[in-house]
Amino acid sequence: MGEGKMLDIAHISFLDMIKAQIAMTGAAVAKGSLIRNAVSAGEKIKEINYDTFDDYIAAIENETNPIALIEGKSVHKGEFIFGLPKCPFEQSIKNYKTIYGQLPDEYAEFTDEFNKTGRVTDMYRVGEGGGVSPFCAVHQPMRSTVAEKITIGGKKIHIYQLGCKSGAGAKGFAQKWIDETGASKNAVDKILDNNMCCYYLKIEE
Repeated sequence: MGEGKMLDIAHISFLDMIKAQIAMTGAAVAKGSLIRNAVSAGEKIKEINYDTFDDYIAAIENETNPIALIEGKSVHKGEFIFGLPKCPFEQSIKNYKTIYGQLPDEYAEFTDEFNKTGRVTDMYRVGEGGGVSPFCAVHQPMRSTVAEKITIGGKKIHIYQLGCKSGAGAKGFAQKWIDETGASKNAVDKILDNNMCCYYLKIEE
């Protein structure tokens, strides 16, 4: 076990359930199920307003920001682009690999399905190459849903997934959302050198 810490069997069971659902229903149906569950959870977050963008950032630092509560502390890299140093599923993956050695082969099929253009991924501005594992289908839509509960200066905000990095270091880029936000792919690439996730925050006019 390495560090001698108790494994979280809930993590292991969740990852195994994803594998089983892909096998039973196919990647497309499994994707829809995971996204619906993530959105449903995100919708339970209470609405909150920050007077300024600086107040929003400060709430990330003290971990009262709803988005920080679900994913940990992200870092503002300028121009409303954020980097997330640690994947919220990192420990789950470690627990699973301790038992099974590697993630299921079925996960690759699921990830390909998540990255396909679709109504739901368009709605939450996720996927499109910015997913590197099935966990992105949980994390990214949930973050986008939570963002819909937040206003800054009374104005709604929206999150756009720009890129992500797998535990093995492979980077995925959501070119559609990079283009739509006017971000630079090179900037996203550099942010992913030291972060696992990269996204853009838009404040409505």
